[in-house]
Amino acid sequence: MIVKIQNRNPDFKYEFQTSDTGIVGIYGVSGSGKSSLLDAIAGYTDSVRGRVEFSGRTLFDTNNKQKVRPYQCGYMPQHPLLFPHWTIRENLDFVEKYNPNPKIELKELLDVLDCHGLLDKYPNQISGGEKQRIALIRALLQTGHQSLLLLDEPFSALSSELRKIALNLLKQYKENNLILLVTHDIVEIYKVADQLLLVKDNRIHYQSDIESAFSCGKHSLPVASRVKINNKEHILFADYVSISLEKIPNSSITHQLPAEIKSINPYGRDFIVELRTLDNFPQLIRSQLTEKSVAKLKLEIEKKVLVNFKATSYNRF
Repeated sequence: MIVKIQNRNPDFKYEFQTSDTGIVGIYGVSGSGKSSLLDAIAGYTDSVRGRVEFSGRTLFDTNNKQKVRPYQCGYMPQHPLLFPHWTIRENLDFVEKYNPNPKIELKELLDVLDCHGLLDKYPNQISGGEKQRIALIRALLQTGHQSLLLLDEPFSALSSELRKIALNLLKQYKENNLILLVTHDIVEIYKVADQLLLVKDNRIHYQSDIESAFSCGKHSLPVASRVKINNKEHILFADYVSISLEKIPNSSITHQLPAEIKSINPYGRDFIVELRTLDNFPQLIRSQLTEKSVAKLKLEIEKKVLVNFKATSYNRF
């Protein structure tokens, strides 16, 4: 896939290229532009200008006045948007009417996501998690021969068990399809994605394959660290890590580790400080600090400090 788009807002500009199969995880803070990116690719934003190509086809090209044709991709927005006056069965039948040859049969999807019992109910009679499962089924049915699936926070209302099932479903589906997956859960991205796009201020701030992103090497994700705590690997985000010059007493902070500063690099309006712990098992940890904090602590390379974070600030994968 090749994406080169922008809109009237000069801050909205995306240029990136991915493979035409696999899962691309799209990650960023709320308001960074993740959903806007999917809307633009799906053709839901009239103000977008540019070009999107996928698998040798042009999805849209505003220079040649070529707009996105209906049903060029499967799309699951954050809100399910089911037709309220139709039963679940009628909602899904409507999709099959326009895409009679889906890549996955409806019965198989209903089996896997345990949705047979919902077919004769109306949207207002089912829970948020159930609506989300139906919306995922609908998006998979929409995809058809186009092989492009856009998912915006598809698992936010699912139980942990159903989330695992849905993630496994995507793993199976990605072999001959491209899935753009927007999520706030970086662990989900690590588990299923092949590539990572980090979105910040309506632009791609960082792009990498998954292994490189979490390797803590030269080309790794700048706002995360991969650390081992109690013999288990975790993802620790830089904005949850603080730095102090001495131990913080009577604090809820569960980890205070001695460390040495290895580098200090600008990151937007902030700085990413890379540190190596000074214990028996040295690890690289990143901290995101404001310019004011860096100046106040008089941070510099090779300075000895304490790295602080709570047990609730990391995710185990």
